[in-house]
Amino acid sequence: MRLDLALLAVLTAAAPATAPVVSYDPDTEFHHYRSYTWAFAHTPSNIDPTLYRQVRHSIDQSLEAHGFVHSPHADFAVGFTVGPRAKMHASDFGHYAFYYSASEAASHQDWINRELAERSDHDDTLSIDIYDTQTKSSVWHGIAPDPVVPHTLPSIVEHEVDAVVSLFPPRK
Repeated sequence: MRLDLALLAVLTAAAPATAPVVSYDPDTEFHHYRSYTWAFAHTPSNIDPTLYRQVRHSIDQSLEAHGFVHSPHADFAVGFTVGPRAKMHASDFGHYAFYYSASEAASHQDWINRELAERSDHDDTLSIDIYDTQTKSSVWHGIAPDPVVPHTLPSIVEHEVDAVVSLFPPRK
């Protein structure tokens, strides 16, 4: 009995407090996505440069582990934010808008997850976004289960990133 309680305590402590939250456009054909590029024109203005490098490296590793290849002429582009999107500068994502245009918001209102929208605007929330390179439209969004802050251990950043990236592409 005592061993059972100890095992339960260890398993409960090791389990993440929350799970990643993902939303995607159900009309997108994800099966043709094989290669990716980065949506950023430069390091985003509101992200600690060291944390930016950690997250970007972790996303590269995770996507490559899932069979995707980095290429300048890619099928999809990846962007991410840490913290409220309101702190992002309009030029941070180059040709990819991190805010929805009015028409895109209207067309995607059916697939945007309310929990994702609420959690993505908190401080220290890691949001990973996938954009179709042909249409420049957002097609997939994921939120890491736990906060990511400057000076977070690289192994924790890798775990949080992989928890989200492992859900891409969505299993329809």
